Amino acid sequence: MINSQRFRLALVALAASAAALTAVPAQAATPAPVQARTQAATTVQLADLVDSPISPMRCRDDGQGCPPVKEPTDCGGTAPTSLRGASWHMQQRMAERKVSWDDIQTVVRVGAANARCQDNGKWRYEVGLSDGRLIAVIGSPDAWGVTVFVNNE
Repeated sequence: MINSQRFRLALVALAASAAALTAVPAQAATPAPVQARTQAATTVQLADLVDSPISPMRCRDDGQGCPPVKEPTDCGGTAPTSLRGASWHMQQRMAERKVSWDDIQTVVRVGAANARCQDNGKWRYEVGLSDGRLIAVIGSPDAWGVTVFVNNE
């Protein structure tokens, strides 16, 4: 199912305009009255699609039209105060963003008191270092580093 409402609206409008264009007979030059009929047909068909019981604009009652609501995942207990290691992705981001392992461990140790559990079940630690960088470390509940972000402002 498509989750973006804007995308669903665009698809409905596209379907309505395609239906309206196929309803009009092909002519070499379309006079203005036919264009007005096409626009009116498109408006009516769009309203019909939006108000239909199986509209892509709303969930269907048979359970097939809406994705289940995803509940936030619990990170489990308190945030770890150190990391056991770093994922390959985190190692690449550390090299790319010039963050040392000592910086990572400092952020996790100091930020553990204010770490927050994200919806995906991972911990987010944020600490401003003395050199002016704001570093955010994402760690798994089992104390492995996932990624790191740096804001140099």
